[in-house]
Amino acid sequence: MKVILNVDAITHPLTGIGQYTLQLGQHLPQQSKISSIQYFSADHWVKDIAHSAEENQWLSHLRQWVPFKSLALNMYTKRRAKKFKQLTQGLDDAIFHSPNFVLMPYDGKSVATFHDLSFVHYRETQPSYRLQFLDREIPKTLEQADVLVTPSEHVKQEIIEHYAFPTEQIHVTPLGVNAGFKPYTETEVAATLQKHQLSYQQFILSVATTEPRKNLNRLLLAYTQLPKNLRSTYPLVLAGSTGWLNQDLQQQIRQLVKQGQIISLGYLSQTQLQHLYAAAQLTAFPSLYEGFGLPIIESMASGTAVLTSQNSAMQEVARGYAKLCDPYDIESIQAALEQAISDDTWLNNAKQTGLEHAQQYTWQRCAELTIKAYES
Repeated sequence: MKVILNVDAITHPLTGIGQYTLQLGQHLPQQSKISSIQYFSADHWVKDIAHSAEENQWLSHLRQWVPFKSLALNMYTKRRAKKFKQLTQGLDDAIFHSPNFVLMPYDGKSVATFHDLSFVHYRETQPSYRLQFLDREIPKTLEQADVLVTPSEHVKQEIIEHYAFPTEQIHVTPLGVNAGFKPYTETEVAATLQKHQLSYQQFILSVATTEPRKNLNRLLLAYTQLPKNLRSTYPLVLAGSTGWLNQDLQQQIRQLVKQGQIISLGYLSQTQLQHLYAAAQLTAFPSLYEGFGLPIIESMASGTAVLTSQNSAMQEVARGYAKLCDPYDIESIQAALEQAISDDTWLNNAKQTGLEHAQQYTWQRCAELTIKAYES
């Protein structure tokens, strides 16, 4: 089986879809049924996927700084499609997989990963240029795709209901957790904690891009309503890259940081993030909507309890091993936070059962299920 994998999504800072693409690109070649795999990005073949983030650095700058993003994205998409068609002449015996929603025209078998339908159900949380791009490209992708891949049953059902795409052509391939997400002792994470002036198991961690769907504004309001003694013992630590539509949120964060109520660390290296997951008393992830919710499993794999939302794929992934809340209700988030960090029995049980639950989520399994999707 020959595969062509689009690796455009692997850029710095590496977020969920980029991580998925990187891990898939590294684990697919290990599968015995894969005879060859080629990586395509922007307008060329990528020889070493481990260094694709560096090769794609200009894409990060394009997305961040170009003032007319919709026009730039449209021009880039046309240029990329033209170059891809040229480079894949005679290669249509391979399976082309786009891990980031949108396919490029291709004469052979095509597979696309749909991570969620936030651009359908939560349009108010998306930048206009992204909506315009997906509104134009998704219908083409659905017409071309032989198979769709999703990270959860929830997204699969959404696709069936919204697009009437054939059920048998949608395959669920749950995401995995990197080996570095595991429990660490206080000694092992001491340097990271010292750098950020934190104490072992004495803080609440939130890992999320600063964009509306992650619901950080309600989390912040809920946290500030906790009793003062709990806030003093368990500061809220924010980690994640800058997203979009976040001016009010950024102002809210700056004010709370200035008041000493929260700590904002921005984007962290993988090692620092792994250490903080393992050192936290609780991970809070009350997102409005997720197609999977990777921080849930990363936290559980690190031996840390989780608070998340009772909707979309989050409760599917958490499977009863997390504290759930209504993400639209600040009082619900506040109550769940207080219950979680005040109940030692629940915390200890959640840490142990969550750790066991997370063991089934591996990138090896994700790659194996992806192969089955290719074969269908």
